[in-house]
Amino acid sequence: MEWLLIIGVITAMYMAFNIAANDIGNSMGTVVGSGALTMRKVLLIGALFEFIGALFLGSGVIKTVGSGIVPLGFMTGLGAFIITLSAGIWITITLIKKIPISGSDAIVSSVLGYGIVYAGINHIKWTTVGYIMASWVISPLFGLVSGFLVYYLLKLGYLNKIKNNIGVKDRTEKIFSYFQIGSSSFAALGVGAIDIAAATAVLYVTVGSTIGFSIKLLGAFGLVLGILIAGNRITDTIGRRITELVPTRGFSAQISAGIITIFFASLGIPISPTQTLVGSVIGVGMARGTSTIQLDVIKHIASTWIITIPACIGISASLYLIINALL
Repeated sequence: MEWLLIIGVITAMYMAFNIAANDIGNSMGTVVGSGALTMRKVLLIGALFEFIGALFLGSGVIKTVGSGIVPLGFMTGLGAFIITLSAGIWITITLIKKIPISGSDAIVSSVLGYGIVYAGINHIKWTTVGYIMASWVISPLFGLVSGFLVYYLLKLGYLNKIKNNIGVKDRTEKIFSYFQIGSSSFAALGVGAIDIAAATAVLYVTVGSTIGFSIKLLGAFGLVLGILIAGNRITDTIGRRITELVPTRGFSAQISAGIITIFFASLGIPISPTQTLVGSVIGVGMARGTSTIQLDVIKHIASTWIITIPACIGISASLYLIINALL
C-alpha cells in the first residue's frame, strides 16, 4: 500500500539518522580524540565517505539483513515498518545517553523479534543468525588483537627509539595525524556499507530492486543528516573516554578496525563497527598498559551491547502484537 511505503521510507530515514549519529564515532572518533581534526571537519569527512560506502559497498549486507534471517516471503511492508522503528527507538535511547551501541545488533535483533511472532520460530534461519552473532564476538576480539599488534609493533620498531627526542616525536605525531585521517576515511566506507543495510535492508527487499536504489539513496542521505546533526555525541565517547589517544594510537586503532569492517562487509556479514573499533581502541590501550584504559566506561558500553539484543527483540515483537491487534 502506498501509505505504508511512505511510512516505511520515513522510518528507514529515521533509523539511518540514528544509526549514523551512533556509528560515525566508529570511523572518525579517534581523529577527534587525538586532536588531528576538529569535530566539524570530522563530521563532514565522515559524512562524505559513509555516503559513498553506503551506495557502493552495502549490497551484500542489505541482502543478509533483509532476507537472510527471515525468509523473504514473510517480509511485509508492515514488518519493515515495525522492524526499523523498533531498532530506531532503541538507538535513540542510547544516543541520548551517549552510549555507542551496535546498530547492526539492534536491527538484526528487531528482525528476529518480528520473525518469531510473525513467521514462527521454525522459520527463522538460525544458521545465519548464528554466523551473525558469532561475528559480534569475533570482530571486537579481532579488533583488540590487531589494534594491540599494530601499535605494539609501531612502538617497538620506532616510537621507543624517539621517545626522548621531543622534536622528532612531535613531528612523527604530526605526520601520523594525516595517516589517521586517511585510515578513518577508509573505515567510514565500511561503516557506511553496514549502516545502510541496518537502515534500509528490510524495506529494500520488501519493495524490490525497481525502486530499491531510491530507497538506498534516501537512506544514504539520512546517514549524512544523522552524522552532521547528532554525530558529535558518540564520537566524543569513543574518541576521548576509553583511553587517551594521539595520532599514532588513533591510526593504529582505526586502520585495524577499518580493515576488519570492510572485510566482513564484503562477505555480507553485518558485524558491529562499534564493537570492532572499541575492541581496537582497547587493544591500543593495552599495548600502552592496562592502567591507561577506563574500565568503567568499557563495562558500561559492553553491558548496553548485551542488553540491546533482548531489548530490540522485545520491542519488535511487542510492536507487532500491538499493531496487529489494533488493525
